[in-house]
Amino acid sequence: MNTARALFPGAMGPDGFISCFDHLIPESQLRRMLILKGGPGVGKSTFMRRVHAALCAEGEASTLYFCSGDPDSLDAVAVPQAGLLILDGTAPHIVDPIIPGARDSIINLGDCLNEAAMRPRLTHIKNCMADHAACSRRARACMAAACSLARDNAALLESVLDPVHVARMTRALIQAVLSSDAPPSDHPGVRPVITDAVTPKGELCLIADNAQPRVIRLLCHWAMDLTPVLRQVSQAVRAAGHAVEEHRYPVVPGRLLHLGIPALHTLITTSELLPAEQTFDFSACVPPGALLRHECALEQGRAGIKLHLHRACTALSQAKQLHDELESFYVPNMDFSLWQKRLDETLSSLREPV
Repeated sequence: MNTARALFPGAMGPDGFISCFDHLIPESQLRRMLILKGGPGVGKSTFMRRVHAALCAEGEASTLYFCSGDPDSLDAVAVPQAGLLILDGTAPHIVDPIIPGARDSIINLGDCLNEAAMRPRLTHIKNCMADHAACSRRARACMAAACSLARDNAALLESVLDPVHVARMTRALIQAVLSSDAPPSDHPGVRPVITDAVTPKGELCLIADNAQPRVIRLLCHWAMDLTPVLRQVSQAVRAAGHAVEEHRYPVVPGRLLHLGIPALHTLITTSELLPAEQTFDFSACVPPGALLRHECALEQGRAGIKLHLHRACTALSQAKQLHDELESFYVPNMDFSLWQKRLDETLSSLREPV
């Protein structure tokens, strides 16, 4: 039985890497944090997969955090029942121990590397890294252009919305969400998560791996930003004593796409990927005919967003190819028998009583 949840721990945005690495597992659950260090190709993702497979062989609940720069690789694994978080602590999400020794440890897989054999490739590696950085800059520039258009289109939609209708629907949505009963929490906080990201494989959405028994879908015009609505719901839910998960949209920093309320077993989503128990049509808050004179501008904006995000994905795909080239310098110089010894030692330590 697979009970692993899938998320991105961070993603590329127009201003750089947007990180949720401080929110991968609740602090109250964390008993061990293992931080993997080492260059590309030293087996950090495989190490995490092996640990996850060993600790969750019976389908224990866990979260797999996939790398947005390479969606086939892992950046982190959280296993709440073991109180474990294991993660890649290298750039662009550098992580160091907070409570060294007593809870947090560094596992340097770079120690398994024959560094002497690497040094003759220094120039090639530096050039490859420089080209990789250039591809990342191009991706950010394309995402910045898409972000600007998305905000312009959202502002245009907001200018024609009927605020009274929006407020009425928001109140109805809050009432529907809070119709489910659950004991309040002592600490009803906000946890930022990422299910949608621009990647080398295109725009990916992992919301289907985060479904709750009750799904409420918000219908809206494609250019509409429902962040104000979702934030009002988030505030009302926390006031009722329940923690929330706010799903960020990295392309437009500050924008929310979905809202999860685990205690109420509820997911509010703007995605079409999940069947919904209930829908709220916020597109009805646009008065009839209000967009007629804006249709051309909106469609131009939509085409521009699509083009810029496609170019961002292409740049990230090129960056991924360069990362694969970097790995080709490292993999042949790894001592994987020593790597296996590190894995065995790690698994043994994790099985010891805390």
